[in-house]
Amino acid sequence: MAHPAAVRESDRAVIGRTLALVLVLAHPVAAQALDVQTERYQAAATAGAVGTLTGRVFDERRRPAAAERPLSGVSVILLPRSAEFLRKLDEVKRKARDSANEYRASAPAILSLKAGYEKALWEAGAADLVKATAVDSDGRFTIENLPAGDWVLIATHSVSVEKHGIESDPGRRRNIYTPGSRLTGYQVVAIWLHEISVTKGSAARVDLMDRNVWLSGIVEDRTPGAGR
Repeated sequence: MAHPAAVRESDRAVIGRTLALVLVLAHPVAAQALDVQTERYQAAATAGAVGTLTGRVFDERRRPAAAERPLSGVSVILLPRSAEFLRKLDEVKRKARDSANEYRASAPAILSLKAGYEKALWEAGAADLVKATAVDSDGRFTIENLPAGDWVLIATHSVSVEKHGIESDPGRRRNIYTPGSRLTGYQVVAIWLHEISVTKGSAARVDLMDRNVWLSGIVEDRTPGAGR
């Protein structure tokens, strides 16, 4: 039998991780302090020092004779490069390998950090530096008039999985369920992250594919109500 002190320490660790996840999900758009000189980007835009980014998103061919499959429904956003923002993203990705709980929390945490950074830019009067677009049916996108500077590209793609496709073994899925809510399904989320440098008149290009996904995670879909 485990020593009582060891059990209590283990319980405290599980409770701590659970509370951390609850805090992340309860505050999805918490503002972040900016470590970016937004005035430089805005000055570049005013001076006409802008470039263009084009890209495509696709699944690689499985056989030499097969065609690549364009991936539509992908959201793409460009944000001014922030060292602190990147540090936080990398920390979430690193911790995602530590445990199943950390893995489940990783995708919601990344989306929360992204939303928080967008909110901070809006509150700083730099909403024009949030460059968002969607991939078309051919898996392509273009963002024009990008001010010269360093940017972070984040692209996300979600696929819904209903509850009947979820592993039902309670022994394998314990500690997942939030009290007072019922799991109805989840989203399998693929996240791409790239750093992009833009100069005046440049035409940058990026290919996003299943092989270079930066992080793959899940976001649970829940409805109020007791039980699983």
